[in-house]
Amino acid sequence: MANIDSNKKSKRDQIVANGRLIMIVMAIIVAGITMRLWYLQIAQGEYYNQKSKDNRIRTRRIRALRGIITDRTGKILADNSLAFNLQMVPENIDQIEEVADLLAGQINDLEAVTIVHLYQKTSSSTRHQPITLKKNLSPNELARVEARKFELPGIFIETEPIREYPYDEIASHIIGYLGFINDRELELPAYKSYARDDLVGRTGIEARYQEHLRGLDGQRQVVVNARGRELSSFTVQAAQSGKDLALTIDVDLQQHAFELMGTEVGSLVAIDPKNGEILALVSTPSFSNNLFSTRISAKDWQKINGDPLHPLQNRPIQGCYPPGSIIKPLIAAVALTNQAITPQTSFTCNGGMNLGKTRFRCWNRYGHGKVDLCRSLKESCDVYYYNLATKIPIDSIAAYGARFGLGRISGIELPGEKRGLLPSSSWKLKNVHDQWYTGDTISVCIGQGYLTTTPLQIAAMYTVFANGGTYYPPHLVKRYNPSNRLDISTKFNGTRIEISDYHMQVIRKALWQVVNDKRGTAFKSRITTKGWEMAGKTGTAQVVRQTLEDLKGPKETPWRFRDHAWFAAFAPYNDPKIAIAVLVEHGGHGGSTAAPIARQTIEFYLDKLK
Repeated sequence: MANIDSNKKSKRDQIVANGRLIMIVMAIIVAGITMRLWYLQIAQGEYYNQKSKDNRIRTRRIRALRGIITDRTGKILADNSLAFNLQMVPENIDQIEEVADLLAGQINDLEAVTIVHLYQKTSSSTRHQPITLKKNLSPNELARVEARKFELPGIFIETEPIREYPYDEIASHIIGYLGFINDRELELPAYKSYARDDLVGRTGIEARYQEHLRGLDGQRQVVVNARGRELSSFTVQAAQSGKDLALTIDVDLQQHAFELMGTEVGSLVAIDPKNGEILALVSTPSFSNNLFSTRISAKDWQKINGDPLHPLQNRPIQGCYPPGSIIKPLIAAVALTNQAITPQTSFTCNGGMNLGKTRFRCWNRYGHGKVDLCRSLKESCDVYYYNLATKIPIDSIAAYGARFGLGRISGIELPGEKRGLLPSSSWKLKNVHDQWYTGDTISVCIGQGYLTTTPLQIAAMYTVFANGGTYYPPHLVKRYNPSNRLDISTKFNGTRIEISDYHMQVIRKALWQVVNDKRGTAFKSRITTKGWEMAGKTGTAQVVRQTLEDLKGPKETPWRFRDHAWFAAFAPYNDPKIAIAVLVEHGGHGGSTAAPIARQTIEFYLDKLK
């Protein structure tokens, strides 16, 4: 009996012990769950609350509008339009193959394999970020996507402003174009505030005033459901548009001049001689800057970049050419100022001049006879300037020419300007390792040899003869904001050049005779309207050196070996309102090729002013 009681007691104690063990285990479990709940709800509550919000709230960028660029009259040269971009959020897509196949069937030039590849290469930390599949959808593509949007989870349309250039290739070298920022630039401090898919100015005014035109992007938050479809949105930070610019360009004149240049290769620069404002700046051939508003296609880029005529080159500021005879008024001014000659000084031209064993020929092989200063410009006698070369040192020409803007950067508000070359004795010693000879000066005095200039420099030089002796830096920007009446071009003060009024009037009168005297080299291009008379100078610059015996007719000479044709002028003669320089590459004689273009451009502008 005692054994039975003992066994019962032992079993009871065991049950009690097991019960206590179970209670302890359960207490530990409950405590663990409680601690875990406390950790999730209290310690990490804010973190998981934010994660929950992130799952249904997306932050989207509001693209800022770039500033508008206008001409001097308010006509828009660069504007903004709305583009519709196709984007994908990978984390909201489960069946990517089905979505990719359906989407590729609605969008041109978008393959399913490309969509899948973009989807698969995203990491877990970036799957919530939108990926752009195609920019600037066509109206038909946009309509097809909207019609199937309930079958395309994770696919949405985002609007974005894009640049639009109403005058396209007519003003493309002035305005420039945009391009996507690259990885190297993103590492630079100057681009610290930029995103990977931002567009920045690459050339022209768009590049020079990038920060001024750029604007500041804003943000909006979008509430989406589990399938990634937008339910609502609200703006967190409004975008700030970029600042506007008003240029000195007259776009009507720009367009007319561009049409006059036609298929010619060259440039035209027109300037207001009273303040240096650029009225027109044409470079041909040109290109469409609208092609760069979105990512330019490889085919279009290859066509532009591979063109042997280099349409991307801004010839008025980047083309360096021998100026030919249009340099002669400057040489005459140097000789008069240095008192090497007087206006009445004469030299006899018999078709050439001997210097040592070398004979320097005049373009007129029969000679001009006795020639004074006015006639030397009117009939462009080379021998007259050969004689001047023996009387004035090259360093005087270099110093005086620099005051007219030659051989230096003008400071125009465009990137990539070239300075040309205004040689001196020290320059030759440093770069050619030889001394300067009188023969070198002879070449410079007729606009050949080492001397090279840009069309912009020549136009700016002729503003000095137009206004009677003041050099104004050529400039393109008139106002930083078209609504602001403050004309910032008044900041560009002129510099008076050392030349007597009498000598200046002698040169101006000779330039009038070039166009209006029957023996003048540009007589056929004179303006006959009373009060609009033009003064100017023709120029023909050799591309390759040829002797008179080797010269062929223009039609027989290959195009690339023909002379460049120059014409520089101003009008009206008594009250100049426009100075102009026209260069036609391989155009032959300036009087027959470049002068008619200048005349028609001037007539158009004066008629518009009237």
